[in-house]
Amino acid sequence: MSSILEEVKKTKIIKEADIIVIGGGPSGVAAAVTAGEQGMKTIIVEKNGFFGGANVAGYSGTIGGLYSSTENGDIEQIVYGFAGRFLDLLKEKKGVVEKVKFGHTALAPHDPFIWKEIADKLINNAHVKALLHTSFVDVIMEENKIVGIIVENKDGRSAIKGKIFIDATGDGDVAFKAGAPYIYGKDGVIQAMTMAFRMANVDWNKASKYSLEDIWEKVKEADETGIYDLPRKHPFVFPLPRKDQAMMNCTAIIGANNKVLYPTKAEDLTYAEFAGREQVREYERFAKEYLEGFEDAYIIDTASEIGIRQSRTILGEYTLKNEDVVNAKKFDTAIVRSAWPIEIHGGSQGVKVVNLDDNYYEIPFEVMLPQKIEGIMTVGRCISAEHEALASARVVAQCFEEGHAAGYAATLCVRENTMPNEVDVKRVRAFMIENGSKL
Repeated sequence: MSSILEEVKKTKIIKEADIIVIGGGPSGVAAAVTAGEQGMKTIIVEKNGFFGGANVAGYSGTIGGLYSSTENGDIEQIVYGFAGRFLDLLKEKKGVVEKVKFGHTALAPHDPFIWKEIADKLINNAHVKALLHTSFVDVIMEENKIVGIIVENKDGRSAIKGKIFIDATGDGDVAFKAGAPYIYGKDGVIQAMTMAFRMANVDWNKASKYSLEDIWEKVKEADETGIYDLPRKHPFVFPLPRKDQAMMNCTAIIGANNKVLYPTKAEDLTYAEFAGREQVREYERFAKEYLEGFEDAYIIDTASEIGIRQSRTILGEYTLKNEDVVNAKKFDTAIVRSAWPIEIHGGSQGVKVVNLDDNYYEIPFEVMLPQKIEGIMTVGRCISAEHEALASARVVAQCFEEGHAAGYAATLCVRENTMPNEVDVKRVRAFMIENGSKL
């Protein structure tokens, strides 16, 4: 393929700060707010016009990972800290439904607009400079240390310099551009994407009788008629704070002939968006015809972007292992605990769930430290974890707490002129515990 030589231009440095956070999902918001509240000059860069990442733009729509897991006992909240703080703010605004049953654990569906409002207020109150509608383009390196990033928005292309960088892009874009080693899932296979949507005019007085297992039986019944195209056999349907609304996490987007689709490829994302909207109509039709309480329901909106569960895994100083998860391993450098199941969405292979009952594992700080690169931490779904381990560790409560840890670790780096891999994690843990985290 032929190529062209672009005109060489000087890129203007528009801002300098102590800490630069790239990505405004749960982990990015937590990192930026934590650093800002510690008096750090902090900038957060977000490609959308609002915060929330996959949890809001992709409509995962719930806070998973807050609660314990048990087959017969009581389900209790086990993750607090920044995650608990955000949950409490949602509760104050009546923007969340607590402890909605999910297998052996529970989750908390939320109102996406209220999520955005809360994030806006936290960012502004922490005096964090936000750059919305701004895309990360490239890194500026001095040997193996990141010292700046190139961004682009309506103002054009520009540079931002900083001391410590936090990659909350979900795809590990910053660490990838900086040269950090990475992998895709298990032998290149990653979890299926989903186009989530919301339905209104739902009568939950009728629909609340259905468990997820009941809905799955209804999908099987519809499938047997041969008149539906329902590739995902185990859809998730949850009530929302507005009493007549439902969050529909139903679709499974896979390529032709079971081709793996990668969220780091524009063609694959484009295919997923088109295919997702087609599937949404089929699951709406299914719900209206097979679920009592949905007869008069209708779609009010779809996610503004395709929902992504897994992308690049940036290899860190430690990789969370599958056996760490199933054996409930604890770490001296733990920054968050989790009892969320191993939940793998395999496209045509369906959804595989392995419950982690009556115990929890911990995620250590070192999974956020990319190999070979200095001056950066990774948070969110791109942390260093084996495929099945990540299928548990990637959920929202854990992302919040990873950001919480990274924001304070970055603060220590700036104050003491050190790098993230030199941080005393005991001090990070002490700060988190002081601020409500259970460790």
